[in-house]
Amino acid sequence: MSEDIFETEVTIRPVDLPDGPRDTMSRLRGAGRFALLESALPMPRQAQWSYIAGPSLATLYTDEAATRLEVGGAETATWADPFEALAEVAAGRARSINIVGECPDGMDFIGGWVGVLGYELARPDAHGLSTARNDPKLPRQWWMEVDQVLGFHHPTGRWWHATTRRRPEPPFRFHGDSREATWAFTLARARGALPGRGCWRVGSLRQHTPRPEFEAGVRNISEAIARGDVLQVNLSRLEDAAFEGDAWALYEDLVAVHPAPFAAYLEGPGFAVASCSPERFLRRRGDCVEARPIKGTVARGKDVAGDEAQRQWLASSAKDRAENVMIVDLMRNDLGRVAAIGSVRVPELFALEPYASVWQMVSTVQAQLRPGCGIDELLRACWPPGSMTGAPKVKAMEIIETIEPLHRGWYAGSIGYLDCRGNMDLSVVIRTAVIADGRVMLQLGGAVVADSDPAAEWAETVAKGRDIVAVLENGGRPDHFRAASAADMDRSTAGSPAALLAVGDRAVGTCV
Repeated sequence: MSEDIFETEVTIRPVDLPDGPRDTMSRLRGAGRFALLESALPMPRQAQWSYIAGPSLATLYTDEAATRLEVGGAETATWADPFEALAEVAAGRARSINIVGECPDGMDFIGGWVGVLGYELARPDAHGLSTARNDPKLPRQWWMEVDQVLGFHHPTGRWWHATTRRRPEPPFRFHGDSREATWAFTLARARGALPGRGCWRVGSLRQHTPRPEFEAGVRNISEAIARGDVLQVNLSRLEDAAFEGDAWALYEDLVAVHPAPFAAYLEGPGFAVASCSPERFLRRRGDCVEARPIKGTVARGKDVAGDEAQRQWLASSAKDRAENVMIVDLMRNDLGRVAAIGSVRVPELFALEPYASVWQMVSTVQAQLRPGCGIDELLRACWPPGSMTGAPKVKAMEIIETIEPLHRGWYAGSIGYLDCRGNMDLSVVIRTAVIADGRVMLQLGGAVVADSDPAAEWAETVAKGRDIVAVLENGGRPDHFRAASAADMDRSTAGSPAALLAVGDRAVGTCV
């Protein structure tokens, strides 16, 4: 990394755009690599803003050997420690940040980095504990640097445009058109004609862990709990199918039936991620950090009375409350490693939230970070998300590694942003379709505790994936796919891995 000291100037102003985040993202695809972080189910206090960030300036990713920074297709730096790399590029060498214009309250992302952290990022040496396959081979983390963010405030329906300039500007970070021209082109395209809808289709879903094997895994975990080895383990299973077409169109279909407060869509070289996550992992604003672990699930009822009965059942379920409080204690312990003494608290315990197919039990853990705590320290203390491991965390992860046949990859990781001012918001990668290697993958899991019933644990994974599986099985119909216009088909396949690799950061498209 360059040792130059620079100042960062962020200009923020309101802009008029004709539509909301999803249609705006549809217009921008093809004009560079963009990411969408969408509050598709706005909620008070936690999901009020959606962001479209891009086009990307640089890429940070971790492969099996190192963490690498690439600018304009050239490698400019490497690190052995992935968290150290993330902290260094996120903090940069900024001496000061000067905001020109008014930053509306709650717009916590105005420029910086947006991307995804994989579940195995922190434990590469633990893979020797299992015979699990690394399929597909995705980066352990992937981030893109952005100097332009469009923020949409859902309560008011207003758009804000944030652009970032460094003084002096480091020439190696900027290529092609001037940044002013790029920003102006983005706004013009965001106001242009809505493109035709892409198409997609999938083959038959395949279960990598059939029900008998999954239930046997639950029994194995129950035996480990009985021996006192562990208190809780999150066990998951993977379904996949052949995929062809436009991954963005798949995201549109998924979020239409499964809106979520932390939905997201990312495209990178050889992959796309379409997430409908309901769960926040960590949010940092200044020295305050918050986690909202979800543990406790029941399917929605078929009518109003049945739905209320299901909610009441979850509220009084001793098993689900035990699941939840174990992870709350785990998150308190994780945050306690980097928090000011006495600052960790639980302002909300066992709250119930309704989603498309399930009721979820959610708790909130908050803390004040000790002075000087960096992103690397915070993530290293809390990674991976405790709701996706079990407790104690390390032992639960060891058990997962001996039972699950595939490495989790993006599943059970995080998607979100690292703001140039130090803000951070990361979701947990659940209810998410990953598209890579010509396949679409969906992973589903649940917490196993002492009184878990194997059949009930299987049923919980079915409930969690019900709406997404229905989209995969019923959407993207072959007749609709074949009837698509040539223009739509060109748009849906223009971003193949080969095309993305050929044109670098100026490219965008679906990875199929």
